[in-house]
Amino acid sequence: MQKEPISLVVFGATGDLMARKILPSLFYLFREKKLSKGFRVVGISRRDISEEGFREKMREAAGKFDEIAKDKKFVGFLKLFYFVKGYFGDKYTYEDLKKVLEGHDHKIFFYLAVAPKFYKTVLENMKKAGLIHKNMFLLVEKPIGLDLKSAREIENLLAKYFNEWQIYRIDHYLAKSGMDALFNFRFGSPTSIALRSRTSGLLEKIWSREYISKIELRLWEKKDVGTRGEFYEGVGALRDVGQNHLLTMLAYVAMEKPKAFHGEAVRKARAALLQRLKIYNLRQAAPFAYRAQYSGYRDAPGVKRNSKAETFFRVTAFLNAGQFRGVPITIEAGKAMPENKKEIVVKFRDGKNIIFQIETRAVKYQYVEEYKKILAGAFSGDDSIFLGRDEVLVSWKFVDPIVLVFKKNLVPLKFYEQNAYPKI
Repeated sequence: MQKEPISLVVFGATGDLMARKILPSLFYLFREKKLSKGFRVVGISRRDISEEGFREKMREAAGKFDEIAKDKKFVGFLKLFYFVKGYFGDKYTYEDLKKVLEGHDHKIFFYLAVAPKFYKTVLENMKKAGLIHKNMFLLVEKPIGLDLKSAREIENLLAKYFNEWQIYRIDHYLAKSGMDALFNFRFGSPTSIALRSRTSGLLEKIWSREYISKIELRLWEKKDVGTRGEFYEGVGALRDVGQNHLLTMLAYVAMEKPKAFHGEAVRKARAALLQRLKIYNLRQAAPFAYRAQYSGYRDAPGVKRNSKAETFFRVTAFLNAGQFRGVPITIEAGKAMPENKKEIVVKFRDGKNIIFQIETRAVKYQYVEEYKKILAGAFSGDDSIFLGRDEVLVSWKFVDPIVLVFKKNLVPLKFYEQNAYPKI
């Protein structure tokens, strides 16, 4: 249990992120007695509902999780929830919020569960209302931008109001059990302080280009885009999972041993690896990239009839320096694939392989497991499972030229059947 009381203020508290991820994750922490004494959640939304109406909405959301809805402790859990009705651009919303928070000597975490276009409005009004101080922290979701330019604008905005140590950038892949297992396998201790164990990094002596011929990273999903067609139209598979999840996986498998196993050191090691990525120009990128779209994607809701969005991509990357300099690294991801795969394959020159499964066990509510770890990490100050500014910017620097190559059709869009691998 955290010793210092904590208030979690959620902007966009009646949205999907709260219902599917934040709410159930908080309940499990509550049931496991891992929330601080005096912990509370303050929801902010423009919905015209009362505080009791907000709690009822949380009760309805919990109904989608059988185990939570039937748990007798849920009634007590709901008493932790408070509500402020208002608009993000209305100064009175923040004055009302300040009244709710006054008189409580505690840490405050502001969770921006809203689209990035609202960040500036929210942060400016928080500052004007005197809500930003040294004992408050910020949680923001990916994607941070849609390219390097927009990512830098968001990062500069965050830096205007907060120190780096106050910002928790979420990529839920950093909270996957397989990522901890990979780190532990390589270095002898997982990134999460809470899960620290004693094992030996037996493979580090052969973890280099002298012994390894290729690294493959893949994220396959059997399901199609479903109702996310409009979202996919704006980003495509590369920006959806390549810029973040896959490059995070690459950092863990190829980075050098951190100087220490705490947040800042681990984040610096990840960023240092990503900064070694060869940045392609348009001419260089085309031969190393492939994109495709599954048949039937254009029939999905919100998708253009002549859509050019990729639902599958493969990119071959290289590092300019370090122990893996020159080793081909393929990153690929796709929807409507023949099976689910989230794995890293390390191929040795002697013909042997090591396969790391990023999801090491079947969990009914995978996101809940990950967000439980994310929230617990933020509340305890374990920032190793959060992205740093440098990681965000360098990942976009690598991805941007490839996105541009796709847009200019320098890499032709291929097609593949659902439940089948593209014919590359």
